[in-house]
Amino acid sequence: MLFQVDDTVRVARLLEAEREVTGSVDVPPQPRVGDTATIAADVGEGIYLLECCTDDGVLRWMAEFAAEELSLIDRSDVES
Repeated sequence: MLFQVDDTVRVARLLEAEREVTGSVDVPPQPRVGDTATIAADVGEGIYLLECCTDDGVLRWMAEFAAEELSLIDRSDVES
């Protein structure tokens, strides 16, 4: 599936158990199956940069995922 920037997605599977992540704390948590995130950027070749935030908007983690790891929850109506 092709995703768009601002789509809301769920992490459906992890092809990598641990990956490079950034966040608002020194050691951000690793993404987990079931986490909900927003597509921040289309990196290319089926790779997407995801941003996972708390309910109050604080960044939990940001990491790259392959399209095969994601499932669409909601498509943004914002045009790129």
